[in-house]
Amino acid sequence: MLRKQRLIRTILGGAALLGSLWVQPLFANPGKYPERAITMVVPWGAGGVTDIAGRIVAELLTDEYGVPVVVENRPGVGGIMGIQHTAEAKPDGYTLMLSGLGGNVIPPATIKDLPLDIENSFVPIARVAEFVNVLVVNGKSPFETVGDLLDYANENEAEALSFGSHGVGSSSHLTTEFFSQRENLKFLHVPYKGSSEISRDLLNKNLDFAFTNIPSVLSLIQDGSLKALAVTSNYRSRHLPDVPTMEESGLKDFDITSWLGVYGPAGMPEEIVQKLGTIIAEKGQQEKYSNKLVNVGFEPMLGDSEEFSVLNQEELKKWRQIAAEANVNLTFSDN
Repeated sequence: MLRKQRLIRTILGGAALLGSLWVQPLFANPGKYPERAITMVVPWGAGGVTDIAGRIVAELLTDEYGVPVVVENRPGVGGIMGIQHTAEAKPDGYTLMLSGLGGNVIPPATIKDLPLDIENSFVPIARVAEFVNVLVVNGKSPFETVGDLLDYANENEAEALSFGSHGVGSSSHLTTEFFSQRENLKFLHVPYKGSSEISRDLLNKNLDFAFTNIPSVLSLIQDGSLKALAVTSNYRSRHLPDVPTMEESGLKDFDITSWLGVYGPAGMPEEIVQKLGTIIAEKGQQEKYSNKLVNVGFEPMLGDSEEFSVLNQEELKKWRQIAAEANVNLTFSDN
């Protein structure tokens, strides 16, 4: 009888051991991470600059770890579909996301009743790059400087100048609201669906000015069709080295950029977050990767998890304040 009981305990113990070995691969083991392919979600379509940045980071991680890092485009509802998919993924380090200002800051700052709590659904892993935005006017506009534009606006009646944006609540819209708040001016807002439409109406003189990202208008600036008055960062752009900053144009502490970074679902093991953040921040500075970012119009701005977390919180606070003062309070729609 005792021998039989010992045999049963041995069998049960062996089954428990096999069960633990069977389950273990389903969960992240920080010491051995990664043991299989990683998915990099991009909440926008293939071929855009955000997608390109995601593929550059995927290449970096593939080179570092020797496992496939597959970019998965999940566009829809202004990026919310891909963002929600990532938030709901298992926080084991095998689902990451390339997003930034337009996906993880502007929506929670401007849209109520989102289908998820973006601010608390992610852990910032690494800052990657940023766009420098530029204030542009028609190439034959009488405005040669930001001061010229402001002088005209101050000397004429309210909303004497019109500006284009990528839509109500977009970063280009809020950048102009920040500009108008700083100068206590009113401008006529004309929202569009994309940069090409803004450029078209600037060229046709149906718009007076716009804040937009450099890559979308660089060729038009270079051939003289559009005129760049200033960049919105606190440093000059390598793509437009002769164009002053807004601060150099007289607007103190004017520093706005569109940035990107890598996020993971909240609850990821801290060891994996720190490891990924350090690798991306350090390896991303190598010319093999940084030159690819520069070639599509980015400024490489690498930072680890701690640095990226600070940026994320600072930007949330700033854009919430700008949106509140501009009375931008949108209702979420999945149509």
